[in-house]
Amino acid sequence: MMPIRLCGVACALCFGHAVLGSIVNGGFEPTPGSDVPAYLTLGGGSTAINGWTTTDMGVEWFVPSAFGLTNSSNGGWVLDLASNSFFAGGVTQTFATDVNTSYRVDFEFASHRASGRDGTAEIVVSAAGTSQLFSISNSSSNTLWESRSFTFIATSTSTTLSFRNTQSAVEHFAYIDGVSMVPAPGAVHIGVLAGIGCLRRPRR
Repeated sequence: MMPIRLCGVACALCFGHAVLGSIVNGGFEPTPGSDVPAYLTLGGGSTAINGWTTTDMGVEWFVPSAFGLTNSSNGGWVLDLASNSFFAGGVTQTFATDVNTSYRVDFEFASHRASGRDGTAEIVVSAAGTSQLFSISNSSSNTLWESRSFTFIATSTSTTLSFRNTQSAVEHFAYIDGVSMVPAPGAVHIGVLAGIGCLRRPRR
């Protein structure tokens, strides 16, 4: 049996353990003071958006309200992962995570029917070997923003989060904005469980 003093130390270490993981620039805002127009096309491999790297053929980076569309609740700039006339676009971000901790990624997702696009879109969100397909359908000519969530369990001290669209950009708009991340509700680090276990001392 673990001596009560050692048990107390173990528990203190467990409960004092900080859960890592945060998103940089989840609103895709330009660097303060930079002169960024209301619309830009960024090719794959670009780091122009602070905190993010574009993948595949890149993304379109713009302000919806500048084109008569509704901004997300986050406001400002958004990304269209169905970039220009290509068939794959996305972004990634890598951050520190706590191994065996569950995280929930929240984001806003939108599409609309206009300019030959049919108002539907699909994106794949991936992290730590987990992927999930999200879809949306909007028959309106204005943007319809919906809140979505994705959960993963960190398998390393460093995790890469990916958002990707592989549909034809001449048929779909796939907008994202307002990306944030928190430990998933009810998630407990295994070290904390060990600490709780040592508190359950049998009576003599």
